[in-house]
Amino acid sequence: MASSSSMDVGEEATCPICMEYLTDPVTLDCGHNFCRDCIVKYFDIWEPMQVGDLECPICKARMQRGNFRPNWQLANIVEKIKLLPPNKEEKDLCKKHQEKLHLFCKEDEELVCFVCERSPEHKSHTVVLKEEAAQEYKTLICDRLEHLKREREKILAYEAEVGEESNSLLKLTETERQNTLERFKQLHQFLEEREKHLLNEIEEMEKEITRRREEHLARLSQEFSSLERSIREMEEKSQQPASQLLQDVRRTLQRCAQRGTSENPLTFPLELKRKFSTFRAANPFLYVELEKIKDALLPGLLKKANVTLDPDTAHPCLILSEDRKSLRRGDKEQALPDNPERFSDWPCVLGCEGFTAGRHFWEVTVGSREGLAIGVARKSMGRKGCFSLRPERGIWAVGKWHGEYKACTSPCSSPLSLSEEPRRIWVTLDYEGGYVSFSDADSGAELHMFSGALFFGETLLPFFCLWGNETKLRISS
Repeated sequence: MASSSSMDVGEEATCPICMEYLTDPVTLDCGHNFCRDCIVKYFDIWEPMQVGDLECPICKARMQRGNFRPNWQLANIVEKIKLLPPNKEEKDLCKKHQEKLHLFCKEDEELVCFVCERSPEHKSHTVVLKEEAAQEYKTLICDRLEHLKREREKILAYEAEVGEESNSLLKLTETERQNTLERFKQLHQFLEEREKHLLNEIEEMEKEITRRREEHLARLSQEFSSLERSIREMEEKSQQPASQLLQDVRRTLQRCAQRGTSENPLTFPLELKRKFSTFRAANPFLYVELEKIKDALLPGLLKKANVTLDPDTAHPCLILSEDRKSLRRGDKEQALPDNPERFSDWPCVLGCEGFTAGRHFWEVTVGSREGLAIGVARKSMGRKGCFSLRPERGIWAVGKWHGEYKACTSPCSSPLSLSEEPRRIWVTLDYEGGYVSFSDADSGAELHMFSGALFFGETLLPFFCLWGNETKLRISS
């Protein structure tokens, strides 16, 4: 039943039986209004139990059955009320019972009225006054609000700190930019001056070589003409009769013996070589210092690593070549000492060369077989027992099994998208950049890249795993 304190006009338009807006309202003799269907059903239920006249459900006034009349004016009012926007008080009423929502059900976390509290759906629930529940939740909200405010202050502090640090770094980078420009400006000036000086020296050396060559060729030409004359004289002498040939023959022989080159033909090239060697010795900048400058200016150059296999780490089933550049599987395990470095269960081997900085790459010929994995591993990785080939275990690798290349990230790794299967693979390690990449050495196409790795200053080693019986791996020199 509607609360007696509810004087809103909406309550006057509500049926006391169904607690909904009146539908086809009728008025009893006592003046109370009901939905036609509601009052008919009410009398149908109570008539068999009623002795004498029927009673109004509200005031118990006696009346005869069917003694009620339609209320068309009230029906029009109800229709107009339905079109009005709900006011605040209507929102605070229970939609089902039109009672004030004074209570709060903790289980369902909703406002209920006193009638709802006694209903079966809320009877076993914890129901408290809404003011009490509001205070509890207000306390929780305030606590959460304080936590959020503290988090906001932290973020603001972090933001200020990041801004300050970034501004400081930006100032440093700008200073470094200016220093770099100035250093290269000085270097350009020095190189230009040095280039001009050396080109002048080379030009002078070219002039001297040309002059010496002309002088030497002139002397050789004179010597050649003298020899030609001596040859003709000797030829003529050799054709004379004996009486003429013997005349003054000794002086002729002495005269020819005195003729000949006054200078060793090799003297001139040797002098030129000495001249050029002197020039190179006086300018080591062109031959030695240039490499030092390159090393100083390009410390991040990608360097090809000379990788060799470490026999102390090789699983007994793996056979290494004499130059320790290739490996294959043997028919049976070898009798090798079970040292701590050796792999005991997985057919793996590590490279001898460790990396703690820089950018490096090496090339591995994998062929067309399968049952292999190559990559990089932490030196501290476990060697005994079975383990997964994953970055979480300190291994960054790609492998081929079941006819497909996959990145070793999980047991269910997806196949790599390849236009063609590689025969030679480049393994590239960027220690400071935190990535390990794999690419086709023939086409240059990237196969896969592990990025965002943190190596924490630990030594990294080339990693190889081979479980295919007919598979071979070869590291290029």
